[in-house]
Order: sequence, then C-alpha cells, then structure tokens
Amino acid sequence: MAFRKILVPLDGSEIAEKAIPYARAASRKRESTVTLLTVIGASEERDQPMEAYLAEKAEALESEGVRVSTAVARGEPAREIVEFADENAMDLIVISSHGYSGIKRRIIGSVAQEVLHGTCVPVLLVKPGDAKPGEVEFRKVIVALDGSPFSETSILYAEQLIKGAGAEVILLRVSDPPMVPPTWSRDAESHRREYQQRMTAELQQQAVEYLEKAKGGFGRKRIKVRPHAVVGTAAETIMELAQKEKADVVALTTHGRSGVSRWVHGSVASKIAQECRRPVLLVRPCPPERPRPK
Repeated sequence: MAFRKILVPLDGSEIAEKAIPYARAASRKRESTVTLLTVIGASEERDQPMEAYLAEKAEALESEGVRVSTAVARGEPAREIVEFADENAMDLIVISSHGYSGIKRRIIGSVAQEVLHGTCVPVLLVKPGDAKPGEVEFRKVIVALDGSPFSETSILYAEQLIKGAGAEVILLRVSDPPMVPPTWSRDAESHRREYQQRMTAELQQQAVEYLEKAKGGFGRKRIKVRPHAVVGTAAETIMELAQKEKADVVALTTHGRSGVSRWVHGSVASKIAQECRRPVLLVRPCPPERPRPK
C-alpha cells in the first residue's frame, strides 16, 4: 500500500502552500498523484487567476518528477474538500493548519478542523514553520497508541510515510497515573506512595509488553522501531516527546478507548491537532455505515 492519491487544498496563501513539500515527501512520485484543489464561492465567476496559480504550482511539482493534477470546486471550502476526497477515493489529505483563503479570507485553520471532523481519509496536518520547502523528510515518526486495536490502525499509515533505511519509529504508549482509592485515609501516606509505585510499575510493564507485540505491525526490516512506555498525561506527554525527539510527524487515531487506562483517544487527538508544534497524521477509520470509496 502507498498513498497513491494525495489531496492538497490551496487557497493562494503562502501558509497553505506549506503543505506542498509534505505532499511531495509522502508521494511515491511515479506511483502517486498529487491533486491541488482550490474552492471558490458557488456564485463567483470562473476564477482564472486561481487556475493559473494552480497550474504554476503543478508545474513546479512536475519538474521534480511528481505526477500532478489540479481541480477547482465551488461551494463551502471544508464541505467541498471532504466531498472531493470521498468521491475521488483519496488516500491522504495534506493541509496547513493556518492561512487565509483568497478574496473571502476564510481562515484555513477552521477549514482544516472541519475537514478533520468530516472525513474518513487520513489527514496530515501541517504546522506553518515546521520546515522549509525541499527539506521535508519523514525520518522519525512517533506512533501514539492507547492500548487498543483501534489505535493500531495508525501503524499502517505511518509506515507509508517512511522512506529508506535508517528511518525510526517510536511506538509510544502513555498510561494514566494510578488513582488511590478515595476511601483510603490520608494519614497512611506511606501506604499510598507504596501503592502508587507498585501500580505504576505494573502499568509500565503492561505497556512494555504491549508495545513489543505492536512492533510486529511494521514489516519493513530496515525500519528501527523503538518502544517507549510512559505513565503520565497522554496529550502533554505525546507533545513533549515530539518536541524532544524533533519528530517529523506524530501519528494517531482520532477516536477509540484504551484497554487499561480507558482515556478517550479522540479528545487526546483533538488536543494534539490544535496544540502540537510538529506535523500530525490523524487517522479516523470509517464506521460501517460510511465505508471508504473503492
């Protein structure tokens, strides 16, 4: 599997264009097609300047060996992006988290959030300033898992971003800190500490064993997989590690519950999408009533 169809929504702003190098890095060049899409108002005349703008960006990508197509849709931006991705069976949407859209100056950040909530296509959310054009590589990826099979869906997609030998995947499992039963007396402080230490060690061991099994999800022998188990607050821990490791992308699912700690993965993903300073790959598996187009 590869990201054979990649969609990049553009609005004419430099910030929105930050998504282009990431789409190029995610493509398999001759195996992939990158579609540059812009959305104009339903009542607007044909926007020839935007069509010329898309053609210019397409030509630049084609000169680097990437297959490119362009498209113009009419209507409300987020809705049109989601519908275009579904109808054309896109494998990945790459979108900047901020920017302004042309004449009507819609904030692309709000559009990106609506796209995240409206599509079943994986979304690579790019943060402006992450990298300069031409310097994007997916060499270090953090895959955040919550202990559930649901969250492991992101493993396959994260693997598709990685190219070449020497790449590293950090499998991260964050367990919630153990809670002391409220009936315990606060006078027994030593017993409380002992209990917390024992439960923390057990959670850590369970997480390590889980991550060792999850490593099997990566089939490429040349990929270095490093398990990392932490007891702490999920979103904050994930973002702190991403900054410390200078991760090229953080991958996780947007919904689901964990087996042991039971934190809601969707809310964690939402916080990371809004606050993480590194690019974020969000995978939301389709429910049965909304299958992905073939």
